[in-house]
Amino acid sequence: MATWVVWGISVGVTALLGFVGYHFSVRTLRAIAGVIAVVLALAVTAYGLMHTAPTPADLESSFALGADKVGTALFQPLWLGNKVPEPGRVGWAIIAVALLFGYRTLEVWALHWQAPQLDTSKLSEGQPSIKPDGVPAVLVDGLTDGQRQRQLAAALKFRLAAMEVRAPAILPGGSRSGGLATIAEASGVSGAGLAGAIIRFFAMLWPNPRQVQLRVWVEPAAKNARTRTTTVTVDLDDPRTGATITSKTLAAATIDEAATRVAGYVARQIFGMDPATPPWCVGVSDGSDLSALLRSRQERVPIRTPQQMEITRSDQIKLLNSVAGSSRCAGVVRYELAQLYSIRGNPYEEHLTALRLHAVNREQYPRFYRGRYRLCMSLEMIANPRFRFTNRDAVEDELNEILAILRRCRLTERRRYGDGDILTAARDGKSWKLSPELRLELLKAAQTELRGVRRQLTFWRMVWAAFLHRNERAIWQLYFFHPRLRQSFHDAACVAELLVAVRRRQNEERLKKETPKEGLPEPSKPEVSWRSLPPPTPRQLRLGVHIASALAGNDKLLWAIVTEPPGQWPPPPPSTDKPAPEDSRDRLRWLPWLQRTASWQAAYNTACLYAALASESLPWEDDRIPAEPPIPAEGPARAQAHAREAWADRVVLSLQRAVNNAHSEMERGSDWISHDPDFATLKAARKEFPGFDRFLGDQQRLDYRDFDPSRLHIGHHQPVA
Repeated sequence: MATWVVWGISVGVTALLGFVGYHFSVRTLRAIAGVIAVVLALAVTAYGLMHTAPTPADLESSFALGADKVGTALFQPLWLGNKVPEPGRVGWAIIAVALLFGYRTLEVWALHWQAPQLDTSKLSEGQPSIKPDGVPAVLVDGLTDGQRQRQLAAALKFRLAAMEVRAPAILPGGSRSGGLATIAEASGVSGAGLAGAIIRFFAMLWPNPRQVQLRVWVEPAAKNARTRTTTVTVDLDDPRTGATITSKTLAAATIDEAATRVAGYVARQIFGMDPATPPWCVGVSDGSDLSALLRSRQERVPIRTPQQMEITRSDQIKLLNSVAGSSRCAGVVRYELAQLYSIRGNPYEEHLTALRLHAVNREQYPRFYRGRYRLCMSLEMIANPRFRFTNRDAVEDELNEILAILRRCRLTERRRYGDGDILTAARDGKSWKLSPELRLELLKAAQTELRGVRRQLTFWRMVWAAFLHRNERAIWQLYFFHPRLRQSFHDAACVAELLVAVRRRQNEERLKKETPKEGLPEPSKPEVSWRSLPPPTPRQLRLGVHIASALAGNDKLLWAIVTEPPGQWPPPPPSTDKPAPEDSRDRLRWLPWLQRTASWQAAYNTACLYAALASESLPWEDDRIPAEPPIPAEGPARAQAHAREAWADRVVLSLQRAVNNAHSEMERGSDWISHDPDFATLKAARKEFPGFDRFLGDQQRLDYRDFDPSRLHIGHHQPVA
């Protein structure tokens, strides 16, 4: 065998195993090493069979002969051209030990790039039980310092088990699936006698995962009697050397709160040491954002009415808002706060606050694609022509910051809003709206982002991202092993592109007809007009049209919206003779031309799409639905009623698909539907869309046990045009 072939294979295998050890886990390394060992053994055996004597030989002799030939070729350069002796059994034993030692070194290298395990075996040790002297009885709980430490340790073990960062929900108020970052615990090696000695001996021979030992010390009660706080010192040590990795002193009001603070701090340190943790899961250095996220999930009360849910969400917002102002806040915490603002939406300026939080995430974590998707949907809601604000000062500050961030991300040309970009919407001057030019600029950013999200969700881009970015592998693995998750997200982005195209058409029509009022300046023009980004072509929106048709019915309405040149506006109502096929609902689409989808997110976006089209059947001029609109003739009135009923049927059908989907993350669908600005027009126009009104009332009665129908239409939306 040629020497260069043997050395080439040896160098290639070594480089491959080193690359796998650096970028992948030890389990993957062992699997790849096992496959390579089997392949090389078969190759050596086959080479030995080819060079045996004329008499047939068994596999063992063939493998030994092939191994000797390979060894001779491998050591040929070391003998400087002299004849190399065969290794023999003793030589191969030495070579096997060297290979085993080299592989052990490789596993040590791989374990160095993995997350450490947390050792909690000595968590409740080290603090004596000393009674607090000289402290009034009303300021202490009657426990000794050692008992308080053990109480903290018990609560901390529970909090550490719950400290897991999961993939955030697509819609506010939804459940979460798929862990992204968690804490792996490992107890110390226990046991005495022969069994424990054997375990410790083999543990010394073979590498083990890195461990971080956790210790806590509760400061004496007498020290904090005046402030009535609980002070805890946290130490993370290296159990092999005894050196302190990091130490922090944290203060809290109670033992339970202190346990949550410690869990957040420990999680922040462990996630920072883990190369496989996404960067948007690692927050501030003291872990206050992760601890606030944990506390917000644990703040729960028995919920039987919408009012109780609103109180719970307000408490969660207070907790997260206290830590989200930091520039180093974890992206998932900021995402969670934005979702809470969106689902509360009272007043409507909170939707702008949610948009600002998503924009900050977009700038700091550009590969956080779920956050980018929510940024697009927030931009679409703000760009609704019937969206209104009540606090102009708050809007100005939020809007300037949002435009500045989007400008730095190269999504818009504007650095700040112009003099004519915030217009009076009501006759009494109590509500405001954005100009069509500015709304189109926001839609441009949404269109660009959705196109990027949609491209990233294609299969080969996910494969490349998982290969190139180790800290994103946990995310993409969810989509590899669960095709339904990837297709659901991808279909939602496709329908969202169609929804943005409809919003763009709405604003284009208003830009043609709306003129500034007297005394108001002309809207400021951007340096590069929104027309620099052409609207999506029918080919780009084709899949979105197919998905929306499979969800709510196949007709020519959607094709008429996206064709070039554009058709009539407002569009005609949908036909009622082509309902959605029942036999293909909520099924995975294995072939591109199949008319079906399992995406409940796409169903929700389809409902928003038809709600946007239904709002065009109402007048533009006023900022609210007239209480007593003029009564048309009997024939036109009946046709108009049938048309609006057709719109409402499509909206309700799509929402039913979203709510009733077996994999839907909407825990209480009526919450988000009733607060979503995309449905505000239908909710305000109760008489014009009675079908939607009935659906929303029925859904709220299903979501809440003690729902009061008299409070169905009170409170959290504002009249819109």
